[in-house]
Amino acid sequence: MTIAYCVSFSALLFQGPLQGGLGMGLAALLTGSALTGAIVALFTTIPPVDAGPDTPAIAVMSVLAGTVSSSIFLAGGSSELAVRHVLLAISAATFMTGIVLTALGSFRLGQVLRFVPYPVVGGFLAASGWLLATGAIEVVVGRAPDWRHLSFVADGEGAVKLALAVALAGFLLYARKRYQSYFILPGTFLAATLALNVWDTLIGLGGSDGGWFLGEGGALTMWFPLSTAFDARTDWGVLLKAIAEIGAVSGVTAIALLLDVSSLEVARARGADLDGEFRINGIANALVAFVGGVGGNLSLQASILIEEAGGVSRFSGLAAAATIGAVLASGLDVVALVPTPLLGGLLIYLGAVILSQALLRSPARRSFTDTILAVAIMAVIVWFGYLVGVVAGILGACVLFAVSYSRIGVVRRHLTRAEFASNVERSLEQSRILREEGRKIHVFWLAGYVFFGSGNGVFEFIRSVIDRQREPRVRFVVLDFKRVSGFDTSATLSLVKLRNHCEQRGVVLNFAALDEKLRTTLDLSGFFRDEAVQQIFGSRNDALEWCEDRLLAQSGLMRPAFGDLETWLGREIGVAITPELIRCYFERREVASQSVLYREGDSSQTIDLVVSGGISIMMRNEHGEAFRLRRMSGNTVVGEMGFFRSSPRAASVVADEATVVYSLRRESFDNMVRDDPDLAAAFMRFIVRVLADRVEFANREIAALS
Repeated sequence: MTIAYCVSFSALLFQGPLQGGLGMGLAALLTGSALTGAIVALFTTIPPVDAGPDTPAIAVMSVLAGTVSSSIFLAGGSSELAVRHVLLAISAATFMTGIVLTALGSFRLGQVLRFVPYPVVGGFLAASGWLLATGAIEVVVGRAPDWRHLSFVADGEGAVKLALAVALAGFLLYARKRYQSYFILPGTFLAATLALNVWDTLIGLGGSDGGWFLGEGGALTMWFPLSTAFDARTDWGVLLKAIAEIGAVSGVTAIALLLDVSSLEVARARGADLDGEFRINGIANALVAFVGGVGGNLSLQASILIEEAGGVSRFSGLAAAATIGAVLASGLDVVALVPTPLLGGLLIYLGAVILSQALLRSPARRSFTDTILAVAIMAVIVWFGYLVGVVAGILGACVLFAVSYSRIGVVRRHLTRAEFASNVERSLEQSRILREEGRKIHVFWLAGYVFFGSGNGVFEFIRSVIDRQREPRVRFVVLDFKRVSGFDTSATLSLVKLRNHCEQRGVVLNFAALDEKLRTTLDLSGFFRDEAVQQIFGSRNDALEWCEDRLLAQSGLMRPAFGDLETWLGREIGVAITPELIRCYFERREVASQSVLYREGDSSQTIDLVVSGGISIMMRNEHGEAFRLRRMSGNTVVGEMGFFRSSPRAASVVADEATVVYSLRRESFDNMVRDDPDLAAAFMRFIVRVLADRVEFANREIAALS
């Protein structure tokens, strides 16, 4: 199959006035296939494999051949000189491909290619398929197709040959789909070649004069790049003018290798070292370039064919490479044995396969926009060349990224204080006020990278929320930047617009979890200028707590008057509590600010009733850093979970300010159960209600974040 490909590709690259180089071109293709196949087969990370000339790269090389030969002919050069320059340009492209692939593998950048949008990849592959198919027509009829009219097949024999080529391509497409065997292609090609040669021997097909065979010039002839490179007649300016096509060979080969390796991983249900494959194929191409071979890389179809034929080790691919080397060493005029309709039919088949994979069976088919972009890039390459196509692909990728990423809203979640609370446990009256007035506080969770498109989307979304809510008016906005990876200058301008809009509407803008880099970016732009309208906090919870405090202060409930333990506990448990009962069971403690009531891991021997002041529940994360899990103000209970479970303290408790605590020790509780069971039962109901309230709080938070 690889030899058949090489014969077809040589006919594509060296046709018309370049036909005299057919033998050297085929020898270069076979040399590249043999050496690349041997190196890749021996060192691949997913054996057994075969390597050979890559179909998309050959399509680009056909454009390269046309560009170089046209420049030579315009300067009055001979066909022989044009062939030498084309071969030298192909060697340069092969060497550059080797350098690019080796660099990608050595610096472990193979995965970067996975980020190239598929419409761009599809456009390049589709253009390669189209160039193969149209080049096949020229191979069959002897002249380039003119799509304005069908003069290129006007003669009856040309139409017959082209019909035979199309029929072969159609049969291969149908048979491969119908029978799912990679033996269909080589078997059909060999059978058709044998049949037409027998027909030519018995009846005659017109010989070389009729164009059924390529005629003279197909005998295998080796050539050496260094001899041409140092030839005084070599015009390096011609190669410099074709640098875009030379570079395009490298880019298309890299993309095709990525797709082949990925597809082979799927077919064999095992992984490969992508960077290793790039490195191996790159080294092989660089070496091949020095001996005059045409570059190649791991071939998906040939590798699967080896496996279907029973190959199980690296030496299977090495045997295939050795067979190609034997044909090359024999000097056999392979070209003279294959009729041009079969060469053209094979090229049409390969072109149709690439077009189908790029536009019909690719991920791009799921999106009309992606398909249109892929077709547009293909059209640009076909009509204006690969240089313009590369520019169009880059622009298309940028536009596709901007459009696609702007669809992903940076605002990942939006809630008000009525739905989502800070982790501060407040009194019943405070909680009621915050629920009723909670729509004055809006929290926005941001995520991702904020750039010019998504940044303006953040501004428009928050602006609409502020302007749409008439009653009650929005008074506080919290922006959580914890999941924001960065933003560009245009996104900063969007934040400036948001700041100005909040100032006009009397809304305080709060920034939470800004890392040092983001804070510096905003500082350099002079963003933070008035603390009355904007605040900065270390976390979303700190910002939300601050907003709650301001809201409570406006309602006059920021510092509620806490009663004594007798009044509060009696109201909660429905039993008259006397000072004597308190002294009997509870121990009063006055705790200074920042003092530790108990530490995580301590023995749980008390339930603590906080009468006044405030405490924080502290825990440590996986890095050993302390963080505040919850804050509680006076008239609350702490330590009940460890007490009743007889387990160590699950967290540390620290006094935020001067705090009064009444502790119920385990022996005192046991005395209460024994001596005053009614009081103990009422106290237990109170604890159950406290736990139920906390579970409800957690459920509301989970529901709000789901």
